[in-house]
Amino acid sequence: MCAVETHQQEVISFRLSNHPWISLAAIWVTGILVLILVASAANLIGIPEDAPYRPLVTPTLAHILVLFLIVPFGLQLPNGKTAFRKYLDDIRLSRIRPFLPLLILGISSSLIMLLVLGVNSFVYRITQGLPLDPAFLRRVINLTVNLPPKSLSYIMSFPAIFEEVSWRGVMLVLFLKRYSVKKSILITALGFGFFHFINLIFGGDPSFVIQQVIFGSALGFFYGYLVLRSDSLIPAMLFHYLVNMFIGSFTDYFQSYAPAGTQILYTLINLPVATLILIGWVKVFSQRWIPKPTNWQTLFFRREES
Repeated sequence: MCAVETHQQEVISFRLSNHPWISLAAIWVTGILVLILVASAANLIGIPEDAPYRPLVTPTLAHILVLFLIVPFGLQLPNGKTAFRKYLDDIRLSRIRPFLPLLILGISSSLIMLLVLGVNSFVYRITQGLPLDPAFLRRVINLTVNLPPKSLSYIMSFPAIFEEVSWRGVMLVLFLKRYSVKKSILITALGFGFFHFINLIFGGDPSFVIQQVIFGSALGFFYGYLVLRSDSLIPAMLFHYLVNMFIGSFTDYFQSYAPAGTQILYTLINLPVATLILIGWVKVFSQRWIPKPTNWQTLFFRREES
């Protein structure tokens, strides 16, 4: 009888928020199901799949439903049952001060990332033995590729904002409850990167998907550091959105002429360098303009858990 009561007590006391891996699976499954339902509803009411405003319905609406309704109130993540304002504070979405430095940090970091990616075109052009003439330079940074009316990148990039809410907001908080900062950043970085393999299911080009996985995994380390150092999701959300929006403008030449294998090779070399530069920039900028979080020392300098 005592054993039965103990088991019942354990079942009753089970909290999903205390089990990050199960929570991760629950959010993934829930997100996929909601995305399918929203897409089906959009098709049912006659929204064309190629409509320019379709991304505002799917996946944006699906992300909003999952991250601002189901996750905090249904799954009660990342810290159990709580008020909506406390949820926003827990995932660092309500932390917007000092606003201007956070804004500048996000924009400047995205510009650094895009410029580093633009170097690929110069290196590849030189290896081709071709001149760095004005025609080529205009092609290296071609903002018209990603600006209206030629492009809908400003709409297509919206999911990047919610990816940060999910991975560096909810997920990072969950794993920090069980693991050290370094391990938590590693898990969320690799999880974020490898999640892009799902694009293969929707007909994504394998070579492009591999680049997404590498890109996401490598930058995941930077995203984690950026969020914890700034104690806010705002710079990471802005960085992710702007890089996704303008990446075509800064890689147009390289993506157009370099073979898929060369693109992957350059990505493997380029991204670790970019990540180190970005982390260095955040460290220098933050030392002057953004106060350290009160738990900074505890987070980054506690003894590693076994």
